[in-house]
Amino acid sequence: MPQRKRIEDYGFIGNMRTAALVDRDASVDWLCLPRFDSDACCAAILGDHDNGYWKIWPSDAIARRPAATGARP
Repeated sequence: MPQRKRIEDYGFIGNMRTAALVDRDASVDWLCLPRFDSDACCAAILGDHDNGYWKIWPSDAIARRPAATGARP
């Protein structure tokens, strides 16, 4: 069984009508649309990803490069 995430691992995003809980990996694990009192369309926070989630991530490996140093023109 996968380790459950702690509530501290989520950020809260809302617009005064609805809200989402987003984990550190940018997975939306709780979302009610179009209002707070609507049924949840993403509810992975209550179990696992079989309960619904939404995530965008790159399909290829992320290329990392060192930050530029020195004076800027």
